[in-house]
Amino acid sequence: MKKALVILAATFTMLGAHAQIGKAASEATDAAQHKVDQKQAESEARKSGPVGKAVNDVKAGYHKNRADASADKAKESLKNTGK
Repeated sequence: MKKALVILAATFTMLGAHAQIGKAASEATDAAQHKVDQKQAESEARKSGPVGKAVNDVKAGYHKNRADASADKAKESLKNTGK
């Protein structure tokens, strides 16, 4: 009986770790996509007139903040894997 409980607990621990790793990978992907979008907005801002520059600068700032937040979430998910 004890052996079965230990095996069951180990299985649930591994499943939880797998889910956390998947979540971390998803957040890392989101962070990378936001970085790409940020760079595109910065590039468009350089090519645009004053209004387009302002709009694209706001877009770039938004994507920078989202990239940082997603990266932090990914790190936190990886930290929680071992718990």
